[in-house]
Amino acid sequence: MPSEFSPEQLKEVVIRAQKGSDQDFYELYLVFSKPVYNFIWRLIGSVEDAEDLVQETFLKVHTELKHLRDANQFRFWLYRIARNEVYQKLRRTQRTTEVSIDDEEAGYYNFLKDEIRQPDPEKLALSGELSDVINKALQSLTPKYRDVFVLAVFQKMSYEDITKIVGRSLLSVKTDIYRARLMVKEAISTYMKRSRVEES
Repeated sequence: MPSEFSPEQLKEVVIRAQKGSDQDFYELYLVFSKPVYNFIWRLIGSVEDAEDLVQETFLKVHTELKHLRDANQFRFWLYRIARNEVYQKLRRTQRTTEVSIDDEEAGYYNFLKDEIRQPDPEKLALSGELSDVINKALQSLTPKYRDVFVLAVFQKMSYEDITKIVGRSLLSVKTDIYRARLMVKEAISTYMKRSRVEES
């Protein structure tokens, strides 16, 4: 199972999947399901909802893949579908659920319960408590700021790639990421000040 594709490999796999290859579609799922899951979880804040939305996202991808005109655009197209699924869910429910980072990992591996599970070697350096502060700060952001912040900070995408997913100008994306960073930084700063007061 590949952990990632080169651009050329991805294009070839997408084209074969478009022609009906279930194996190639499954490889796309294996490579992209976890980053998409983490993206959705950061936006919606609920493990259960994230699990459901990943399934809905890949079902839609499977149905609509044949209509994708440029295989090179698959990654951006995939994230747009995931983002749209989140927005539809938020509009339907108008609620968020706060969970811990441990729940994020547990939720993903539960989502892949039919796969051979391997422990993720990459663990977040932040404490669970501070991670909760960041998650609460994320959930307090409007979707406009939350999605670009998650794509930039957690998915580590470039500004240019983010514009292709959210459909906003480069200047708008840069401005929104900057503002979102300030909001999250302020939330962390407030938490740290409160912690120092409580310890003194």
